[in-house]
Amino acid sequence: MKNILNYYYQIIIDDNKIDNNGYFVYNNHCFCLYEFRRNTSEIDSLLLLNKIMISKKININRIIINSFNQVVTYHDNKNYVLIEIIYEYLDKANLKYIESFYDKKLDILKRNDWGGLWSIKMDYVEYQLVHVRNHYPIINSSVYYYIGLAENAISYFNLLNLSNVPLYIEHRRINNKNMYNPIELVIDYKVRDIGEYIKYVFFKEKKSIYEIKDYINKLNINNIDYILLYIRLLYPSYYFDLYEEIINNNTSEMELNEVIKLSSLYEELLYEVYLIIKRKINLVGIDWINNKFM
Repeated sequence: MKNILNYYYQIIIDDNKIDNNGYFVYNNHCFCLYEFRRNTSEIDSLLLLNKIMISKKININRIIINSFNQVVTYHDNKNYVLIEIIYEYLDKANLKYIESFYDKKLDILKRNDWGGLWSIKMDYVEYQLVHVRNHYPIINSSVYYYIGLAENAISYFNLLNLSNVPLYIEHRRINNKNMYNPIELVIDYKVRDIGEYIKYVFFKEKKSIYEIKDYINKLNINNIDYILLYIRLLYPSYYFDLYEEIINNNTSEMELNEVIKLSSLYEELLYEVYLIIKRKINLVGIDWINNKFM
């Protein structure tokens, strides 16, 4: 990383001053050199969104352009983006609702066609399975359950008319490090972050169903948002994110066991969320889940 920073950003720093995640301090400012794993066609729109948010004084970290006037730095077959860390501490339980700005150049960041995106994802997973199932026994024994959950979510989503539902600035995924990361932003429905946050605290932080119910009961969202939240929780992003990491040899297949062993408890959470939402709106639940707990 020292060589990248020296050559592309004119930042002279020793490797021992850069931590394993790419964070370092230079001239009393904190920075991070992130690997950019998104499609590079999105970077100009992410830079535009970053500039708009900064101009409107919305809390977000700042993208730094390199010495060659490029946002993405390509080095050793990887793409990197340098970010100045202005905001770091966060309260995920109080996610901010920032309505999206109208600009055609931001359209590439939209992720609100859940049905279409998830269908493409499932088709690709099923195509991959033909070639990899013999190499991944845990995936082979579990994946169709999660494909089934995804298909339930897709079917539900495709029944909705969302033509007048506003879009917001959201994140690809919510975790401890990306709340203010400008290269993790997308444009989607308000409850994307809420849904992914709930899945994160359930699977990663092991929050109880009681705690999650309390969080949901305090949400200030409308009826269509509640339906979208239920659909977002149905879709098992927590499984397919790990699936991708495994297929790309970035993590062990054994990591899936931690998700799989919580499947029944997560079904109970889905049922409890259904009951909460049903008290607010006439929500049609997923029969095979509801029948387990009625």
